[in-house]
Amino acid sequence: MSWQDATHPIGAALRIVPRFTVDAEDDQTGLGNTLDVEYDQAEGRYVIRQATVRSLTGAEVTGTELRQVRLAEVVQAASPHCVTFTLGDEGDGAITAAEVAASEGRLLPKWLADSLVATSESRNLPEPARSEAREARLDAVQLVYGVAALTGQPPAKAIERELNVAPRTAAHWIHLARNAGRLEGLGYAAGRPPRG
Repeated sequence: MSWQDATHPIGAALRIVPRFTVDAEDDQTGLGNTLDVEYDQAEGRYVIRQATVRSLTGAEVTGTELRQVRLAEVVQAASPHCVTFTLGDEGDGAITAAEVAASEGRLLPKWLADSLVATSESRNLPEPARSEAREARLDAVQLVYGVAALTGQPPAKAIERELNVAPRTAAHWIHLARNAGRLEGLGYAAGRPPRG
């Protein structure tokens, strides 16, 4: 998939591939999976609509083997290729979350994350500069939260990691972004992470 396949807008910064099929093989279990995955607006995340499991060796697929299939992990691995965003002007090309993770390993450059945090702590900025910094911070939270939620990762942890802030600060910034309408169409089912 490329960024051109991402046709569904999520908020101001993100575009996603609304529906995709992923084919995965696991040599450890000897099983292959074909998943039809779709963005569910009510859930605010990708959901599996259909799953097919097959034996890679031609052996019988039994309940024992089926218990080893981890469908959510397959979706988590595939979905970063289906989430895109632009880092510059609208005329610039978009980039997938997978491309960013492969190149820098971060969604936001470290210098940008550091400056967003520094301006949030500065008390002596004039009001126009504070307002601009607040908007930039909300943009960053929307971007990081959106990519994390859509790819099945904990959004609050992603904001903590990307912006190098305390959990309480990340939760507060998420609250501000949600109240500003920046997280519409995004959801994350909090719970225990899958064992890996």
